[in-house]
This record gives sequence, C-alpha cells and structure tokens, in this order.
Amino acid sequence: MSRLPRVSAKVADALIALAVAAFGAGGALAARHHDGHAAAAAAAIQVAMGLILYPRRRFPGSVLAAMAGLVAGLATVRASLGGAFIPVLISSYSAAVYGGRRLASALSAGAVLVLIGLGIPSALGATSLRSEAAVPVVLAACGACLVGFVIRGQFAARAAHLEVLAERAELAAARRQDEARQATIAERLRIARELHDIVAHHLSVVVIQAQGAQRIIGRDPDRALAAMSQVEQTGRTALEEMRSLLGLLRSGEPPEDLDEPPDGPPGVSQARMPRPGLADIRAMAIQLRSAGLPVTVHTVGKPGHIREDVSLTGYRIVQEALTNVVKHAGPAAATVTLTFGDTLDIEVTDDGRGAAASLAAGLPGAGHGMAGMRERVAMLNGKLAAGPRPGGGYRVHAVIPLEEP
Repeated sequence: MSRLPRVSAKVADALIALAVAAFGAGGALAARHHDGHAAAAAAAIQVAMGLILYPRRRFPGSVLAAMAGLVAGLATVRASLGGAFIPVLISSYSAAVYGGRRLASALSAGAVLVLIGLGIPSALGATSLRSEAAVPVVLAACGACLVGFVIRGQFAARAAHLEVLAERAELAAARRQDEARQATIAERLRIARELHDIVAHHLSVVVIQAQGAQRIIGRDPDRALAAMSQVEQTGRTALEEMRSLLGLLRSGEPPEDLDEPPDGPPGVSQARMPRPGLADIRAMAIQLRSAGLPVTVHTVGKPGHIREDVSLTGYRIVQEALTNVVKHAGPAAATVTLTFGDTLDIEVTDDGRGAAASLAAGLPGAGHGMAGMRERVAMLNGKLAAGPRPGGGYRVHAVIPLEEP
C-alpha cells in the first residue's frame, strides 16, 4: 500500500486559509436576503478572516489581534457573527499553541475572565440580545485557547521526553565507547605481558647458552655444539609461542602463516601450540638447568583440577621469577615450591645477590616483569609479594584462589 505524499506546513496553512475564506464569503453572500445592506461588507471581512490565518504559526499574537478587530467589524456592520466561529477558533488555538510565554499567560488570564464575565451572565439570562449572539463565538475562542494549552503542554512533555531519550542515548554511546576503550587497553596490557614473558625468558636463556658456548668452544667443541643446539631449540620454542600468540590475535589466519613453519615438512598445516601451564614448569626447569641455572621444583599437595587461567598465570609467574634470577642474580641456585590447597601457593627463591640490587637500581628491563606478575595475580583476586631475602637472594611469593571468582 503506497503512502500518501506529505504536505508541508506552509502548503497546509495556505489551503486552510483559502478554504476558510471561501467558506466565510459563501456564507455571507448566502445570507444577503436577511442582511442585504451588509452582505458585501461581511463577505469582504470574512475573506480577510480566512486569509490572515496563513501566518498564524509565525505571528500567532498578531493574527489573533487582527481577528478580534475583524470580529468587531462584523459587529459594526451588524452582520451575523456565526461565520466568524471557525476563523476565531483556529486563531485562538494557534495563539495558545505557537505563542510565546507572555502571550500564553495573557490568553490564560483572558480566557478565565471571559468565561466568568460572559459565561455566568449568559447562563443566568442577564445579557442583551446582541451581546448574547457574541457569546458562543467568545466562548469558542476561550475553549480553543484552553485546548491549545493542553496540546502545547503535551508537545512540551513529548519534546522533554525526546530530549531525555537523546541524552540517555548519548550517555549509552559514551559508556560503550569507554567500555571498548577499557577493553582495548586491557587487551594491550595482556598482549604486552605475554610478549614480555615469552621474549624475556627465552632470549635470556639463549644469551646465557650462547655465552657458554663461546667460552668452551676452544677446549670442548662437543659441549659448545650441544649448547648451540639448545640455543636453536630455545629459539624454536620462542618462535612457536610467538606464533601461537599471534594466531590468537589474527582473525581467520592460521598461526602457521609466518615465514617458516615449525617442525615438519613445508606446506603441512601445524596445530596451534597449546598454552603453557603448571605441568610445564618441570620442563622449564630442565631447560634452565641445561643453561647453567640449578633449579629445583617441589610440589606439596595434589593439584586436582586447575583452571586454565590459573595454570597459565602460575606458569608465567614462575617463568618471570626464574628469568629475573638468570638476568640479575649472578651465580645462583633457585627453588620453586608449588603448594596446592584451597589456594595455589607459589614460591620462587634464589641464593644470588644481584636480583634485588638490579631491580632497585631500575636497570633497563628491570621491574616490567614484576608489574606484569602483579597484574596477572590481581586479575585472579590473588596476592603477590616480592623482595630480598634475609642473608641474600630474592623471594617471589604468590597466592591465587582456586575457586571461580
């Protein structure tokens, strides 16, 4: 079903004005056998009544005043006031709806006074015959004003409601933008933590293994070759973890779309590397022992079912703590203790003497991993403490609840 074309306000006002003018003129001419001497003048006045309705939206007060003068003109030529009923009704209504506050206040007071001054005497029969003929027109004008005030109030309430809805929409949009911005910041922090943990740990091990190979290559080529083999393996592990991380960030792209595939023939799709967890800590300790850092792992209690986020966080804490030992503690041995109960208790200690001094001195790279550990633990409602041990060495202690937060 096709929709009717929408008529603009100016066209509608022009059509109304012409229709009222034509109706008034026709009514005045039709009554000439009663008031022959006033028919022409009444027709002209009623045409004017209709035509002045055109600018009623822009000049409601002026139109109403002119309408009152034309009604007085009709009364002067002793023509029937019945033809003024419709134009007076429209002009009064328009003044109430489109007029300013002062005009609205004046109309309200005038409507009340007219209703009291004319309505009551008319009801009691205390008016003259001529004034009684004007009462319906005046009362219609007052009633139209009151109806206009009611509609104006509804328009104002609707406008206020739409304004409130617009403000709510703006607030909701701003809230969504803020949430998206916070989510982006949180995701960037998560990526930064993962990159730091992967790069810092594996490159620290690679540097130590490469340095060891350089020192012994002259007197023990076999050990140097084994050390370089460990360098290659550590680099591959770092590359695979980086590929896994990037695969999570790319939508629709498999992680093998990098320069070189991991182990396996070219062109064969490789499965995404699983995220490390607590079960991989012993393998990390073996790798560090091959790099020259004695690491001992102790487990107290039964692990049971550990959530993936807790397992990953525990692995990263141990990884970062041992990386700090490799980077800062100098010649040292480290101990990792995992205690399972209502919480996961992680303790990493070393007997070196450089970690605390390096972190306190603010050396390049010092402290960023510690901030990452604190963020990881805080996300799981856990607690982290780190600091020098009495008598030397460093201690990292984390407590993470095992129940779903």
